[in-house]
Amino acid sequence: MSTFKNLGNIEEIDKYIYQNEDVFSWNKKQIEDVQFRLIREAFEYHYNNCSEYRDYCICSQIYPCSIKVYTDLANIPLVPSTIFKKMDLMSVSEDSIIKKCTSSGTTGALSIVNRDEITLNRFLGSVEETIDQMFHFDDALFLNLGPSTEESKDLWFSYVMSITDLVFPSLNFVEEGIFYPEKVIEALKTFENKYETLAIIGAPIMFMRLLEYMSKTNQSVDFGRKVFIITAGGWKKFSGEAISKSELYSRLKERIVGLEESSIRDALNMVELNSIWPECASKVKHVPPWVKVIIRSPYNLEPLKNGEMGLISFLDPTATSYPAFILTMDFGKIVVDGECECGCTGTGIEIIRRVKKGESRGCALKMDKVYN
Repeated sequence: MSTFKNLGNIEEIDKYIYQNEDVFSWNKKQIEDVQFRLIREAFEYHYNNCSEYRDYCICSQIYPCSIKVYTDLANIPLVPSTIFKKMDLMSVSEDSIIKKCTSSGTTGALSIVNRDEITLNRFLGSVEETIDQMFHFDDALFLNLGPSTEESKDLWFSYVMSITDLVFPSLNFVEEGIFYPEKVIEALKTFENKYETLAIIGAPIMFMRLLEYMSKTNQSVDFGRKVFIITAGGWKKFSGEAISKSELYSRLKERIVGLEESSIRDALNMVELNSIWPECASKVKHVPPWVKVIIRSPYNLEPLKNGEMGLISFLDPTATSYPAFILTMDFGKIVVDGECECGCTGTGIEIIRRVKKGESRGCALKMDKVYN
């Protein structure tokens, strides 16, 4: 598939992404074996192909030969997510890039993550695999409270929301930057009896706008057991005011009569992450088994025990265009390490909150100065 050097067994990931294997049923040994082989190989690849990352690894005195056993994966140098606001970090040539993926920029400068064809295709395959295995939709219409793939352009969040049309028939409700909530209600009523499930997907702020319209026009729908809600993205308004999950869920159930709590799910994606982590019915976000998540102390970046809150870091071997070994700006904890109540196995996490500005001054996030 690839002409790049030193990919080796990284291409093994393709059989898990594209061949519809039940990856959320692996046991612990299977998961650790796949993670070790793929992440170690990905580390060597990025070390050899990204000069800035290699310099950082040398400065950290960690080399490909340093990764000898599974627990050594925790020593792989992490790229702070803030780096992508400051520089292009690439393991491929510029002419290999097919999509410059940008963050929303609601908290400041834009992050830009460059994806080549292999990296983007693996992301798309991972989304399809995850939706299929986590949600088990047989006959669904997706109502996307955002723009189409074409209109999304390089804005990553909107692009991610729009690609559900690769898996299911989909409708979009943002055209030329304008949201049309009345068309959402019309579509719900039009397609009520034509699909087994009507899945509405969007950012919390867009659901709030839909609910504001329904409240203003005194509208509701009374077939909530057919409706499935998927939220994704930040839980803040553009004003910076936090959106309460409990308030949003309560208002959704008020306006979509019969909507069940288990049918409201949140999913995690960020521009630096080459997969999505969806919630199950137990409100646990499940991580694809080839991605290793490590929760770290914000003071020294040491790995924390399961259940302890710290900075979320992840090692994702699917990206070839950039080293997806990321230290995020999110606090969270591992709440499942084995089998979840929903029946899925692997790592399940809970997102607690974003790092506050004052907290980041004194913690190990200052490591991004290595790149300056």
